[in-house]
Amino acid sequence: MDLARLYGAAEIVAPVLVFVGVVLARWKAGMRDVWREEAEALASKTERQAEELASLREEIKELRRENRELRDRITELLNR
Repeated sequence: MDLARLYGAAEIVAPVLVFVGVVLARWKAGMRDVWREEAEALASKTERQAEELASLREEIKELRRENRELRDRITELLNR
């Protein structure tokens, strides 16, 4: 009888363990996909920000050049 009980318990426990294993594997795969998507989104955002930063630097250089030209004109007008 003990062997029959053990067999009966194994019939219940084995499918439960398989189910838990499958669920954990799917959960891990889902988490991996989510983290991959997050990493790709972050890389894309970083690239856009780098491009925007380069554009802003160029704009600042242009504004500084224009500011320098205007100061030179003002100085020239005041020295007449």
